[in-house]
Amino acid sequence: MEHKIEYGPAFSLLSMNLTEGDKVTAEAGAMVSMDEAINIETKMRGGFGKALARSFLGGESFFMNHFTGTGEVTFASSTPGDIVHVPMSGNTLLAQSTSFICSSGDIEVDTKFGGAKSFFSGEGLFLLKVSGTGDLFLSSYGAITVRELNAGQQLKVDTGHMVAFEEGVKYEVKKVGGLKSTMLSGEGLVANFTGPGKVWMQTRSLSAFLGLLSSKMPSK
Repeated sequence: MEHKIEYGPAFSLLSMNLTEGDKVTAEAGAMVSMDEAINIETKMRGGFGKALARSFLGGESFFMNHFTGTGEVTFASSTPGDIVHVPMSGNTLLAQSTSFICSSGDIEVDTKFGGAKSFFSGEGLFLLKVSGTGDLFLSSYGAITVRELNAGQQLKVDTGHMVAFEEGVKYEVKKVGGLKSTMLSGEGLVANFTGPGKVWMQTRSLSAFLGLLSSKMPSK
């Protein structure tokens, strides 16, 4: 589908041009504008069970918006940051909650249990599992950068800076160093990725920013 990403990486705006027969599925609240000939329908995607899992466990909205018709529709993230286009051809990505902004084609958004490794990383128990064929668009807090890892190559990423990674990439949470480094460096635990595959990262951490704001707030 014809699309354009402007004003990035700080305030990215995604524009998509729909023709007859096209459909775009977007996270609730992501739409900025749409032409008069665009129709919007709000409904659960994947049935009640999957919609509830995405909302309660994955941090996404219970409902999704479906856009059809002809004309332009634009989308943006709720935080200042980037938008990246990921062409999907039957593959699967695992993404942090809130990073999904919209998709077209036959793409399924579900949840995947992350186990204790996600719990201890502070990123929640579930990741979004995005799979299928079509155009996927992910958003971030800050700019998005991607690293492609070779087989066996490792990359450590602060969990607050992770956006998504390919399903074939191995993932585990480890200490950044020894006990002293883990406790005093301000880094804590990091996600350790092992290739082959791609890892998408964001240049800012929302949790770190909220922590900074919290430290500046007057206490009772």
